Amino acid sequence: MWIPVALAQTPSLFPDGGVAGCDFASGNITAPCVYIFIAHVIQVVFGFVGGVCLILILISGYRVLFAVVTGGERSAGTEMMRWAIIGFITCALTFFIIDFIISTLAGL
Repeated sequence: MWIPVALAQTPSLFPDGGVAGCDFASGNITAPCVYIFIAHVIQVVFGFVGGVCLILILISGYRVLFAVVTGGERSAGTEMMRWAIIGFITCALTFFIIDFIISTLAGL
């Protein structure tokens, strides 16, 4: 039986090749590589934080749903959803601002 190989990305804090003069695997890096590495780490961190915010939005939605079904209090779920949405928007805006600053500094 033939099983196809998944061509998924391997999660890593080091960006894969394609950048001239930057070889993170062997340690051969130059000054412009620092901006690329910082931008990649920021992308990984904000991706994780955004994922946590989305999970919190889902959990709060279930809290509101089950409060309606069981006749409980909805305010805890709506308050959690409000703060999760505010956190997600803040995370997204901060990512775009920092990405703009890094790409301006690095000239990418």
